[in-house]
Amino acid sequence: MRRQLTLWALTLCGLAFIFFGVGLFFIGTPAYAQDDIDLEDAEYVGARECASCHRALLRDHGESRHALTLQDVSRDEDLILGDFEQGEDVRTVQFPDDDEPRPFDADDIAYAVGTGRSVQRYLYEVDRNEYMLLPAQWNVNTQSWEPYTLAEEWPDDAYAFGPNCAGCHTTGIDTRRFRWEDDGVQCESCHGPGSLHVEAADDDEDVELIRAAIVLSPDPQICGQCHSRGTEPEDGLPYPAEYRPGQGDLLDEDVFALVPPDDPAHWYASGHASQKYMQFNESLLSSHSTALASMLESEFADDSCLQCHSGDFAFVQRLIARHEDDDREGDPPEPLTTETAQFGVVCTSCHNPHAEAGEFPAHLWNDAYTLCADCHSNPAEGDFIHHPSREMFEGIALVSEIEGVPSAHFSEEEGPRCATCHMPDVLVENAGIRNSHRWTPILPGSDEELQDSCTTCHTDFVDVAGMQQLIEDIQTSTQARLEAGQAALTGSNPEWVGAALDFVEGDGSLGIHNYPYTEALLKAVEGELSLAPTPIAEADVGALLNVPPPPEDTIQTEPFTGEIRGGLTAPSIVLLGIAGLIIAVAAYAFFFRRPR
Repeated sequence: MRRQLTLWALTLCGLAFIFFGVGLFFIGTPAYAQDDIDLEDAEYVGARECASCHRALLRDHGESRHALTLQDVSRDEDLILGDFEQGEDVRTVQFPDDDEPRPFDADDIAYAVGTGRSVQRYLYEVDRNEYMLLPAQWNVNTQSWEPYTLAEEWPDDAYAFGPNCAGCHTTGIDTRRFRWEDDGVQCESCHGPGSLHVEAADDDEDVELIRAAIVLSPDPQICGQCHSRGTEPEDGLPYPAEYRPGQGDLLDEDVFALVPPDDPAHWYASGHASQKYMQFNESLLSSHSTALASMLESEFADDSCLQCHSGDFAFVQRLIARHEDDDREGDPPEPLTTETAQFGVVCTSCHNPHAEAGEFPAHLWNDAYTLCADCHSNPAEGDFIHHPSREMFEGIALVSEIEGVPSAHFSEEEGPRCATCHMPDVLVENAGIRNSHRWTPILPGSDEELQDSCTTCHTDFVDVAGMQQLIEDIQTSTQARLEAGQAALTGSNPEWVGAALDFVEGDGSLGIHNYPYTEALLKAVEGELSLAPTPIAEADVGALLNVPPPPEDTIQTEPFTGEIRGGLTAPSIVLLGIAGLIIAVAAYAFFFRRPR
């Protein structure tokens, strides 16, 4: 009996310890596990709540254009940029409670809309928490008032702030009553509602669990929710009222529909967007958005390609670098691979959302030319030539047999760079000038309403049709010479011949980035292969583009060493001979034969 009682006592003690341990586990652990976090249950808490832990980020963000997209002027009337000593005729409106029309002034303004980069607009409180845009705006560039006309009369529903603008100028919008959590674009606009994140931070010390309760992603849809034009299907709102970062697909048919690319109300004939906030619309039509998918289709794709072809790869690498600098707690994320990468070139590939004001224009990671050239250049490692646009533009010798010839544009200290032509200025209705994110030049004659990318600088050249004809002639000739050279290649030719052809083909511009260097490369190839040269008349090119003819001494007399910058050697070129041709043709078809 005594032994039985002892056994029972020990059993009860064991059970007690088990229950005690389980109790401690649940007391010390949040009510949800990391895998069970459902961000759809999160609610908006406001930027002040975020500031309790992220004060430095909020301080810097407070000076950004995003944060200042909507400003309560009752706190500081100096936020109003308009000069009320002028423009009375433009500012004159008939207020609902006034007997006679009068010019509106600072006392009539409840909010300033926009930071004033180009224009600043103003909200009038029609009723309690109901706002309407006033029908005049301050043009910052001309320092004058100008009409802001959305309807024949004011007030009109076209000027209503809530259904027309509030979704992108506020954070945490409730579209049933058009009330919002924060003025401007604040933390939760991009990171999603933060209530679960706050609860996790208050209840647990698990850094990974805290991070899992908030959106941290380079997904371009997050930017696209506002930097786009389209329609929300249920109520016809011009912004995706139900979209939340990290939750679902922005372009789901039940969430948001972008304006079609053939809509003349939103697109110029050149294929560039004509309305403001259309960066997402444009980028989806570019090869940047498909950079990852196109790379993965290649038989040569590997993880090293992700550095340029995947925006989320670069995003994760920056997080890893912060861990290495002891600037981020917890375990570093695993580097992405071709199996785990999700996005091509995205907004955050170029833009740093948390950059300090003034570090680089438009919150870029670096100066614009460096950002472009870092990827649009021949890989430092590898035994092949791939997209050597920088080398072509700057006249860097990739083929040791042929001396480089810098382009006239690059040689000019203040000359055009990548963005000058590939991100041209476009006129936006009621909003001045913006940079296109279509990443294609405006070709001469492609649109009567726009200044093309060539005659913007070549102002002395007034024959627009002739300029476009020259471009077509150069590209047609270059393509024909490439094909002739590739067809004439045999296994007995020197290795540099195929490399020179790959260089011209891989650059992608078919002679436009640097005609003299392209001419020098093709001329050398044609001499080696005993092909008849078919260049555009050098006198015509020089007269129209103001560039010198290619030097006669660009072909070197030293024997070819079999090595090209980037590690390309004779044996490797032999192995890649057929593959190089396939890649070159595929690259040309992708970049220059895509339907526009």
